[in-house]
Amino acid sequence: MDVEKDRYYAALTGDTIKSTKLDAAARSRLHDVILQTGEELQSAFPGLVLDGINIFRGDSVQFLLSDPAKSLRAAIFFRAALKAAMGELKSDMRMAIGVGTIDFMPVAAKGGADGEAFRLSGPALDAMGSKQTLGLALPLDLAPQQNLEALNTTVVLVGALAERWTQKQALAIKGALLGYTQEETRKIWPTSVSRQAIGKSLDGAGWFAVERALLFFEKIEPDGFH
Repeated sequence: MDVEKDRYYAALTGDTIKSTKLDAAARSRLHDVILQTGEELQSAFPGLVLDGINIFRGDSVQFLLSDPAKSLRAAIFFRAALKAAMGELKSDMRMAIGVGTIDFMPVAAKGGADGEAFRLSGPALDAMGSKQTLGLALPLDLAPQQNLEALNTTVVLVGALAERWTQKQALAIKGALLGYTQEETRKIWPTSVSRQAIGKSLDGAGWFAVERALLFFEKIEPDGFH
């Protein structure tokens, strides 16, 4: 896959929280859910995910996005869909967003993608404290153009909200990120549910604050990442 050398991309790296405590059956289910979640992400945001979802160590992911401004939305969607699908196992994922250039992408199945975005994302995940579940790393030449502290704080706060979502709240957030009305979200609910119950789940998940944070983060376009 060809990439433009003079533009920014976003690499997302994530690892599942406390996955070592899952038994073999639960880990197998987790792997299947991660695959399913990756497919849902690509379907929800056509053209955003480049070259698919790379799963490694069975419970970790890395993928590249064409639009860095949508990276926070993609990370939150991935976590919400994962939490909703894993249900009673209450699995969640720590994720780090790295924004930067890309040197090259793998040819066919040979692997070996590299670039600034990847080199920022992985170490950012490793550097996150035990209480942090979402992080952001920007290149030095981009940071002066933005209020880096505000962006980082936004990402950390959204991550803290996501960590507290129940299965029902995560499913309601997933529906909202898909642009569904509450009536449309009812159709993806595993059991019969009222619109009022979905609205209550959205309120409990802090959707009003998450949506505002996403809109703030996405306002950095078009000048911030190009």
